[in-house]
Amino acid sequence: MTSAPSSKEPYQQYYEKFGGDRNDLLRNPEVLFQSFAVERANIAALRSLALDKSNTRILDVGCGSGSGLLQFVRLGFDRSNLVGIDLSDARIEQGRALLPGIDLQVADASRMPFGDETFDLVFESTMLGTLESQSLLQSIAAEMIRVTKKGGHIMLADWRYSRKGSGVKTAISREKIAELFSVGRTTEVVGRERGALVPPLGRRLSRIAPSLYFLLQAIVPLAAGQITTVLRKSN
Repeated sequence: MTSAPSSKEPYQQYYEKFGGDRNDLLRNPEVLFQSFAVERANIAALRSLALDKSNTRILDVGCGSGSGLLQFVRLGFDRSNLVGIDLSDARIEQGRALLPGIDLQVADASRMPFGDETFDLVFESTMLGTLESQSLLQSIAAEMIRVTKKGGHIMLADWRYSRKGSGVKTAISREKIAELFSVGRTTEVVGRERGALVPPLGRRLSRIAPSLYFLLQAIVPLAAGQITTVLRKSN
């Protein structure tokens, strides 16, 4: 049997190309409102689900050093129910230092070490778009579906446009989501929230005209490059 391709190479390429400072809120003012917009979209999506914060089991796929999981902690979800996986040993170690009490594991998203229907919510943030291999994307999507409980949710906070030279190798568009996650058969879309504006527009506005950021997002829907999409797995 041929094993699924590893997702380690695309991650390494992304980190090597852009480095850690690209999304540093203190060192790079261009990312501030981009970050606010993603967080606002995620919170709006979660609010619509009315999850029980005391017992909802959540998996962050490609969790990096844990910034996505930190958002769940701030929102009041129980740490003992939060799990994150990433292929980078260094980032998992950073996450363990930042988020004690959360189960962080070095693991491949295309071969997850969890049983079927383990989690109520499976989350990914700007991870799928960094991948180019369509077979790898399909493997990861299949695994995300497999470990989600029936009636549970998959939440994708990713870029719907790709651009040559950017970190987005595959646009996680409405059509791509439908293809990867078998929308209409295995899952259904239950929510979509506009998040960060397309770079470099969003980064430039964040730096020089932050007061216009959310106004532009509201009046020019196509300018929102990042979308948070929520899927429900069929019973």
